Amino acid sequence: MIVRDGMCYAENQEPVLKIIGFENCGNHQMRVVFNDGAARIFDGRSLLQGEAFAPLSDAMVFADCKLDYETLTWLDGELDVAPEFVYENSFACEQ
Repeated sequence: MIVRDGMCYAENQEPVLKIIGFENCGNHQMRVVFNDGAARIFDGRSLLQGEAFAPLSDAMVFADCKLDYETLTWLDGELDVAPEFVYENSFACEQ
């Protein structure tokens, strides 16, 4: 809670994690860069366990990823994955 000018606000002081860049590395993997400066390798095969992400099993569909509002999206925004999920399901790599 933050108090400003005598008013109380429920405010999250932690910075919002955003994806600022990515590149496909093949085999359903991509190098992702976050707004905190971290570069990480994300293995997109972790998404294929759910039915909703089944279209991403096609390597061509997975490779046709876009960055929309700092979030990875596929199929014209029909599928997306939160930056927090990508971060938590990836490992650090060199810049």
